[in-house]
Amino acid sequence: MHGHLSYDVHLVAFTPPTLTLRLSKKAPKNLPQQLFDLLKMKTDQVWTIAISEEIGHPTLHEKAQQVLEERRKDILEAPLVTALIEAFPGTALVEFKDS
Repeated sequence: MHGHLSYDVHLVAFTPPTLTLRLSKKAPKNLPQQLFDLLKMKTDQVWTIAISEEIGHPTLHEKAQQVLEERRKDILEAPLVTALIEAFPGTALVEFKDS
């Protein structure tokens, strides 16, 4: 379920106890029921899981990728890094770890 919630679900609206989602084509058909069951078990409250065709927010994975890209951009724009790139032509940031 974690993978599907990260990659295949776009949040459209969140007004507890109602959750409105847009699902990707890869999401299993029973994902809303699984989520309903999990939320009921964890919150002891009956939730409404509505499915929408609205675009909604980016997936959790897409948001995480945006954060990583912004951090990469910040690193490349740092004065020390730009000086190193200028001093050593062809230098590139090939990997960085998000901690």
